[in-house]
Amino acid sequence: MATLNTTTELEAVNTMLQTIGESTVTTLSGTLPYEVSSAQTILNEVIRDVCMDSYVFNTEEERVLTANSDGKYSATSPQDYVQIRNESTEEDYVIRSGFVYSMKDKTDTFTAGATITITGVYLLDFLDLPEAAKRYCVIRASRIYADRLVGSRDIRSFTERDELEARAKLTDYEFGIDKVNMLRDSSSVNNILIRRS
Repeated sequence: MATLNTTTELEAVNTMLQTIGESTVTTLSGTLPYEVSSAQTILNEVIRDVCMDSYVFNTEEERVLTANSDGKYSATSPQDYVQIRNESTEEDYVIRSGFVYSMKDKTDTFTAGATITITGVYLLDFLDLPEAAKRYCVIRASRIYADRLVGSRDIRSFTERDELEARAKLTDYEFGIDKVNMLRDSSSVNNILIRRS
């Protein structure tokens, strides 16, 4: 009996290829056909898009950043942050050119050795995503891939249904991990508040 493992990037790309009736591949290295490289590109687009939202699996609270000798806070270690929220003060920070940038002071240079506490939302590689997020990314990427390469209404209709189901499972996963209750904030509530502000 075969052992089930979490989805690999190769399996994800092969699912996308099968969606439009293409043959699967055995590797993602070397010179790849257009269909395969397009599938990888679209999968990465979707992963970036999903990671733009704050989930339990890609959000780190109370992360302390220390300014380097040039007075800059790097926003690329350990992962590439896509958004940060300042937890130290009311000052708004954004990311510019890989460094924390103060919207108030209009600078990315601070006092060397100073620290700030942030909540960071960061990008994850496909293999670092939880299985529910992988599934959602693969199904969504498959729909986009089929739309761009084939444009079939039939393929779109069944992938849209699958995408809705995968999104629901991702939401269930998020609520299960986050243990949402009415007495404390959750990342899901924060997502709504951030979007409105």
